[in-house]
Amino acid sequence: MLDFRNLWDFPIESQPIYDQLGHVIEGHQSIVRTDTNESLGVHGSRYKAVSHQDVVDSVVDGIKTADLSKDYDLHVDVIENGRKLRGEILFNDLTIEPAVGDYVKFRVSFFNSYDGSWSFSQLANGLRLWCLNGCTTADTVARSKYKHTTSINVEGSAAKVVAGLEHFMSRKEVWQHWMQTKLEQEQVENFFKKTVCKSFTRQRAVTKTNEKQLENLLKIWSEEKASLGSNKWALYNCLTYWATHTNELRSPEIARYNREISIANAMKSTQWESLS
Repeated sequence: MLDFRNLWDFPIESQPIYDQLGHVIEGHQSIVRTDTNESLGVHGSRYKAVSHQDVVDSVVDGIKTADLSKDYDLHVDVIENGRKLRGEILFNDLTIEPAVGDYVKFRVSFFNSYDGSWSFSQLANGLRLWCLNGCTTADTVARSKYKHTTSINVEGSAAKVVAGLEHFMSRKEVWQHWMQTKLEQEQVENFFKKTVCKSFTRQRAVTKTNEKQLENLLKIWSEEKASLGSNKWALYNCLTYWATHTNELRSPEIARYNREISIANAMKSTQWESLS
């Protein structure tokens, strides 16, 4: 298991904020990275920073407590000079095979931030190994989320991971059902327009379609359809491919985070359920 400790284990502290006259601004604080003297976020007085190191340790300790497997890899990305953290633990020996030769591996993802943009959270999902396309369970049954005004519950974290594994192992039949659910091109295009490609005008009463995003998703859908068939499984993998391929964007990790939320909402929608 690789050690990325030097990337996320840097010192932080809460410091007061001053106005132009040098007076302390009550009720506010700045989270400062003391090795660079850079402010990573400004918050109210109730905010309690949860260090990246504590986040990583809590997740790893939760995995050990759950005793799921000892064969796993840890990967962590530190974003925007340490303002955000995204990590994953990938279990090499916990896999299912929805179709012959198409494996999905169990994964735990976790997030944290000092700028207030991301809460500490973790979720159990899957990684499709055929093209390293991240497959995320639609109902996120194993997701935990903690505000930065409370402490992290390590035991609760472990329990969530166990629940996530049980749920993950039960997904094989669901995914096989999606493989058998045939879709027409018009159904897929309408689904995109009503979910992940939907945008609002300033009045927000009228919805429009993000045509560039629609074109991109239809291209990905065509490629997935060619290898997986014109079915719901291909659409599922089209969505997750879109979420995980963001390296060409200005802020790839933030784009991935936002896309994953958009997909999770889309897969909870009536539009997704009606694709049958």
